[in-house]
Amino acid sequence: MVESWTGPGELVGREADLALVTGLLEAVGDRGCAHVITGEAGIGKTSLLAAAGAEARRRGMTVLTTRGAESERHLPYAALHDLLRQVLPQADTLPARHREALLGAFGMSVSEQAPERFFVALAALELIAEAASARPLLMVVDDMQWVDAASRDTIEFLARRLESEPAVLLVARRPVPADEDGTSGDPAVGHSVLRGLDPEASRTLLVLRAPSLSPAVERRVLDEAQGNPLALLELPVALKQGQAAFDVLPLTARLERAFAARLAGVDAATRRLLLLAAVNDGDRVTDLVAAAKILSGPAAAPDGILPDIAPDLLKIDGPRTEFRHPLVRSAIWHSASARERRAAHQALAEALVADPDRRAWHLAAATTGIDEQVAAALDAAADRALERGAPSSAEAWLERAAELSADDGHRGGRLLRAAEIAFERGRSDSVQQLIDRARALRLDASAQARLNWLDSAFDDGTPGDAAGIRRLVGSADRARTDGEFDLAADLLVGAAIRCWWAEPGPGIRAELMATADSLTGGLSHGDADPRLLAAWAVGGRFTRHRHVVDRLNWWAERGDVDPAATGLLARAAFVCGEFARALHFTRPARDGLRLEGRLGLLAQVLVLETFAAMYLGRWDLTAPAADEAERLAVETRQPVWEACALLGRANLAGLRGETEAAETSLAKAERVALMTGNEAVINGAQLSHGLIELGRQRPETAFHQLRRMMDEGDHAYHPVQQAWAIDYLAEAAAASGHLAEARTVLTRLEQILESTPADGVMRAIRYARVALSDDGDAEHLFKDAYDLSAAASPWYRARLDLAHGAWLRRGRRTAEARGPLRSAQSAFDTLGAAAWSARAARELRASGLKTERAAAQGTPRLSAQEWQIARLAAQGLSNRDIAQQLYLSHRTISSHLYNIFPKLGITSRAQLRGALPTGADDQ
Repeated sequence: MVESWTGPGELVGREADLALVTGLLEAVGDRGCAHVITGEAGIGKTSLLAAAGAEARRRGMTVLTTRGAESERHLPYAALHDLLRQVLPQADTLPARHREALLGAFGMSVSEQAPERFFVALAALELIAEAASARPLLMVVDDMQWVDAASRDTIEFLARRLESEPAVLLVARRPVPADEDGTSGDPAVGHSVLRGLDPEASRTLLVLRAPSLSPAVERRVLDEAQGNPLALLELPVALKQGQAAFDVLPLTARLERAFAARLAGVDAATRRLLLLAAVNDGDRVTDLVAAAKILSGPAAAPDGILPDIAPDLLKIDGPRTEFRHPLVRSAIWHSASARERRAAHQALAEALVADPDRRAWHLAAATTGIDEQVAAALDAAADRALERGAPSSAEAWLERAAELSADDGHRGGRLLRAAEIAFERGRSDSVQQLIDRARALRLDASAQARLNWLDSAFDDGTPGDAAGIRRLVGSADRARTDGEFDLAADLLVGAAIRCWWAEPGPGIRAELMATADSLTGGLSHGDADPRLLAAWAVGGRFTRHRHVVDRLNWWAERGDVDPAATGLLARAAFVCGEFARALHFTRPARDGLRLEGRLGLLAQVLVLETFAAMYLGRWDLTAPAADEAERLAVETRQPVWEACALLGRANLAGLRGETEAAETSLAKAERVALMTGNEAVINGAQLSHGLIELGRQRPETAFHQLRRMMDEGDHAYHPVQQAWAIDYLAEAAAASGHLAEARTVLTRLEQILESTPADGVMRAIRYARVALSDDGDAEHLFKDAYDLSAAASPWYRARLDLAHGAWLRRGRRTAEARGPLRSAQSAFDTLGAAAWSARAARELRASGLKTERAAAQGTPRLSAQEWQIARLAAQGLSNRDIAQQLYLSHRTISSHLYNIFPKLGITSRAQLRGALPTGADDQ
């Protein structure tokens, strides 16, 4: 409980901070929110949270509380269970899958499949939404820095999604490193720093609690306390006990020493009880009673009751115990010897026979040196943690098991398994630390291959050097020799992706292709294996694209593919320039990954959808896909994929003439690209620059920006992505007079692309030929370009119509020109492509026809998330179904639909399909 141990005067000088939390509570009727309060130990965070809880109860709100404890950080979902304990009976109202995930995480039900952590988080959100619908709700989390990782991830998930709920989340924590702050920079979460009291408030509090100090001592206490309320309360007590309260130690250490000094007058039996409480990873009195009897004999807790021990340090409240302040626990822990602490852990382990996870942890804490039996117990605890959807705890237990392992084989296996779990959690720093430790061991060939795969696994957004790629290819070849074809294929995908992000040289790519070719006989799908298709497409440039496209067509007729494998098919299709086929694969991939809660891979698939839809002119899909991809990439800590999503957003804003928004997104993406040296993202940023300039009707500048994408001597050059932008370069060149230079680029690309069958690439080439042609040669080129337009995107067809109409007008065929020009303007207006619509209008006026630009239709008036919700609702999905897909609460969906209907001029869900553009609900 966060409201214990607060006394009179502890909120002196906190009027502004109280006003802040009161304002959050007052606004809960209109919107929910989350707010993080950061402050040093003793600064008054707990007192402020207690005041917030009291005020919330006065207002009739439900108050849920929890507090992190350093000794409980290894217990999965301990803090979340404590937070939701009061409303957990309402879990029966949740959909079955959510209920099973939440109860499974708490060990309250058994499921055949481990609950995915994002499902647990979504279930917690739905439970909060249900509880808050009856009565507004305040959630209070104190000492967040010590909350177990599984609970912390869920609480951060909740913090981002409370806007539409009548709920407030208040979190207090000590300062933490930036990489441990999952809500930093998130506009959905407020942040404030609780600072020391001003001199007047400090003196008021000191006089209130220690009125008899001499003026000299009072001044010294005020100077030393630096406005810290706990110091103002404790330093005078330390002085009375004769301690050296004023020394060179940091304030927190002095406070800890002040608490430790109180142990001097405590008898040995009481000290042992306090130490048991300090090392205990729970707060149940019964656990302490049992352990105390083991450690000190039956007299330690006669009749199963703990005596009222050191009430100024430890409070016994019915069945639970609570330290006055976390520094008290720390002081007791540090005041004991290592031998005493191990003995306390051993006693607790013996007392917790019925709780194998906690028993295993205490056994490990009591053990020094090698103990394979304890390591095996930690292995089993890790398995159970995974079954409960708590990979962070499993990772910690495996790390400790590795330290206790008897030999390199067991130690390396456990470290690699922990690294694999860290990879699934998106923790690149943990993966690197674990494999670095494993690398120093003697590993067998299979373990070494696993290590190499893990070494590359997080480089899906980071370019690798030539030596690293060659090492992966070599590991794949050795795995193939050992008959481990699936591992070999996984390694090759990692190597190929590194080749995409940065060019390693033709020799290494040739080795990659040769090794991929050698795997076809050992994989169940042979040369159609999705991993091989991705490796060939990504690492082989255009030389393998014809074969890849052929096999993709075979896969398109099947409907039983694993979502992750389908994501690889989408990537292969996209890289080949088969944008329509890529979009075909992204839909089942994203839907399946949503259901499985694999949000890291989902973010990547959504990036593919963003760009495939953009090139196809399906901008109704581009905006929501980019928006969600960015959000999920942030949550899953994938900065390069976040940058890719931002580029997608910048491209669309640039095409629509929304220059400020485009440049804001582009600037963020470029920072990541330049820091990582990622050539593909740098190249993508140049495309964004070019599209922004085209959207501003500045073709001269656009040409020079786009030209860099195709200059082999420029660091923005990319050998494949250049092909997807040749049509934009040609458009800019035709409007700025750089025809000769653009024709040279086109000729070079035509030779490279001679064998590719990809529709997207061919459309770009044929449009470029038209745009760069002499008027006398254009007739047959337009025919060739229109031959690809039947199944093409509205964007391609509209741009072709504009070019065709302009060519007809220049040839004095004004009557013929008006038809394609009208079609072009109409399509551009629908898409919201203002610059292109203006050009079409100018051409129409030049043809003698007066025009007025139509207002953009439908979806541009919706935000990206509103559009996504409208599309899913138009498909007939319920609010709960949509919420599950988008990892929001059903109340949030309802709130969005309430805003969407008037924007679209409708009043019911039944009208949604008719209000959205044709085909908008088919994705």
